[in-house]
Amino acid sequence: MKQRSISAIGVVLVGLIPAIVGGPIFAIVFGLVCIVALHELLAIVGIQPRDRMAWIAYLVVALAAALAAFGEGHRTFPIIVALAVFGPLAIGVLDDAEDSPDLIGRWARISATTLYLALPAFAAISLRATEGFSERAWLDSLSKALSFTNTPTSKGLGWLLLAILVTWLSDTAAYLVGRSIGKTPLLPRVSPKKTVEGAIGGIVAAGLTGLICTLAFGLHVHPLTGLLIGVVLGVVGILGDLSESLLKRHAGIKDSGTLIPGHGGFLDRIDAMIFVIVTTWLLLPFLP
Repeated sequence: MKQRSISAIGVVLVGLIPAIVGGPIFAIVFGLVCIVALHELLAIVGIQPRDRMAWIAYLVVALAAALAAFGEGHRTFPIIVALAVFGPLAIGVLDDAEDSPDLIGRWARISATTLYLALPAFAAISLRATEGFSERAWLDSLSKALSFTNTPTSKGLGWLLLAILVTWLSDTAAYLVGRSIGKTPLLPRVSPKKTVEGAIGGIVAAGLTGLICTLAFGLHVHPLTGLLIGVVLGVVGILGDLSESLLKRHAGIKDSGTLIPGHGGFLDRIDAMIFVIVTTWLLLPFLP
């Protein structure tokens, strides 16, 4: 328990401080986290490290982080999609595809895995770089003090913090409620320990966190909208968690890795968050 608690503090610091700083620091840190998670996910879906078709996956995720930080936003994302879909197959052609075993299956798994981590890498960094002011002077001052540019991005900081806090607090609430009063299995074939009561507790916590964050960070939305966004993100976070559980169950493993003592791998720590961040990024154009 002590080791797990220490690791949890480390995870929070590694995730939260770069997010607040933003800019190249956040792009580098989150990009590296996604690359490590990509390595873990490739192993889960049965892709060997020596498979040359998978080499391009690492390049694509790194490029997604770089383009989000230094490119032209949404205009550059089609490059990532094209490379993720066509890149591995092109490597297969150059690598004597005719004799390659299970070429179609390997190509599909590598492409899907690449997009699974390249999309959140691009979304998170783009979300943090969203231009605009919040209604809270303290958040504007914080964002400006740590920013590497003169562009105001306190709006992006607020939305990214909302996504992170919704994920962490809803996950914590789901765990505590499920452990205390959880009796009804949610999806026992996918994740035996998750309960309906825990999921409800997590969604309620997500809604309240969304409400509080929109008020605290001055995000220009009605409080009820903030509550609804929190609920939606809470549901999405559960789906993200269950999605990775499904993959691990089919792979016959408990954790995606062993890099974080007491917590498993990097993918285990960000499985829900990447779904939440991508959803937040997709919702943002429809919000004030």
